[in-house]
Amino acid sequence: MGHGRVAAERRGAAVDVVFPWPRHRKNFHRTRDDETTASGFRPSRCPFTRDPTVGEPLAVQISASRIGRSARSSGHPTRGGFLAKTPIVQHRISSLRRRPWRRRPCSARSPASRAAAAGWAGSRLMKDLDTTGYEVVCVSPRNHMVFTPLLASTCVGTLEFRSVAEPLARIQPAVSKSPGSYFLLARCTAVDPDAHTIDCETVTEGEKDTLKPWKFKVAYDKLVFACGAEASTFGIRGVTDHAIFLREVHHAQEIRRKLLLNLMLSDVPGISEEEKRRLLHCVVVGGGPTGVEFSGELSDFIIRDVKQRYSHVKDYIHVTLIEANEILSSFDVRLRQYATNQLTKSGVRLVRGIVKDVQPNKLILDNGEEVPYGLLVWSTGVGASSFVKSLPFPKSPGGRIGVDEWLRVPSARDVFAIGDCSGFLESTGKDVLPALAQVAERQGKYLAHLLNHVMKAGGGHANCEIDVDLGPAFVYKHLGSMATVGRYKALVDLRQSKESKGISLAGFVSWFIWRSAYLTRVVSWRNRFYVAINWLTTLLFGRDISRI
Repeated sequence: MGHGRVAAERRGAAVDVVFPWPRHRKNFHRTRDDETTASGFRPSRCPFTRDPTVGEPLAVQISASRIGRSARSSGHPTRGGFLAKTPIVQHRISSLRRRPWRRRPCSARSPASRAAAAGWAGSRLMKDLDTTGYEVVCVSPRNHMVFTPLLASTCVGTLEFRSVAEPLARIQPAVSKSPGSYFLLARCTAVDPDAHTIDCETVTEGEKDTLKPWKFKVAYDKLVFACGAEASTFGIRGVTDHAIFLREVHHAQEIRRKLLLNLMLSDVPGISEEEKRRLLHCVVVGGGPTGVEFSGELSDFIIRDVKQRYSHVKDYIHVTLIEANEILSSFDVRLRQYATNQLTKSGVRLVRGIVKDVQPNKLILDNGEEVPYGLLVWSTGVGASSFVKSLPFPKSPGGRIGVDEWLRVPSARDVFAIGDCSGFLESTGKDVLPALAQVAERQGKYLAHLLNHVMKAGGGHANCEIDVDLGPAFVYKHLGSMATVGRYKALVDLRQSKESKGISLAGFVSWFIWRSAYLTRVVSWRNRFYVAINWLTTLLFGRDISRI
């Protein structure tokens, strides 16, 4: 509902706006701290309220008629007119300063949809959601989506980091343009399904001289959890302290910086032979697609770039891949054998074993063998995060948020879950789907169409349930798996499952299919151009070895 319409319908009513006290105080009157609006209301436009226990927000009272004139002149209260430069944190339309909040009729405003996190599932949901009917608010600790299949290539300079990061504002422009839609750099800490609110805390770690984190609440009509999963450590001591995961852009940046640092330090006089071998020993734990692809990229980097530009240490650097069972266990047997042979030819040492302990400079296997390392990358799969485990919802096998066939959380109204954080409840009779990008993306697409359908039928508001035919339940059909093993070789497995039969390819043709498929799957034309140019630059001039 626009502010001009608010003024027309509620002429003369009071509007409470809470924000840091502005320097231009004209036309404002400051109230006491005990008069600040309590959290837990339903806002009209800015759907969040700062926790009154953190910081010191101030309440300002403005006449609705003045806001109506400003809104009509500018189209938005923060883009010109009276509130042109006011950093609004929350507002509400009413004169209920000392009265409990009362819900407005469902037809009085656009329904608000909140998406927690911005991975594959959340990004696809936001992309397909109808923003003419929903106000979209995304709560995420990062403002971009990561194209994870190409993340391993950024660790060795085949691709630049910006090539695999797509800003959310490009995926869904409404979060930066529409009056009621926002992106909030924060993480969700709790949910109150009865009050239709979530508790959030801003993300500021790693930055110097910035604001301290503060807490706030976000009200919702429809809530979608798409917060993904976290790397599985299996409770092994020292993993989180000494290993690097490969799930985010900052992980790839850390791997690249450490790899190049070890290469340069090993060339400095005064280092012993033993220490040089340890620094240049790269260990990868986990033989899934991520671990295999990173090992292949790393071996290709060593063969094509390190041996030319760091010739003094070329005989010391090597890669070890540790896996408890067989590598690429979900692939066809013939493809697994091909990958094993190809990695061995590239100089990757394959070790079968279970890691029992991780120490600062070495890890210990179950047979007592000690493996020294200079770089340790951990890619043993994912599991439910501590936040997901803390949510007051029934869980599916594995600790994920339990959902029904339509991706709804049955125990809470207007709550959905998609992606790696969700799984079918046992009562549905369906198996928990694998934590794959194609699963998450398809769930996001399905749920976006479902929510659009519900909104058009008149059920988009909170607790405004109507008898709507939701249509067919979500059904996942596996399209196949791909993985590169370096040196212009890749695997393509188009079988529906491990037990079924289908097309399986390996070699250069598979590598061409792998690159073509992922180039077309990159979200925007901007990033497709970046990826294509990076690949061409690497082919002509080699990888970038600058440590920035």
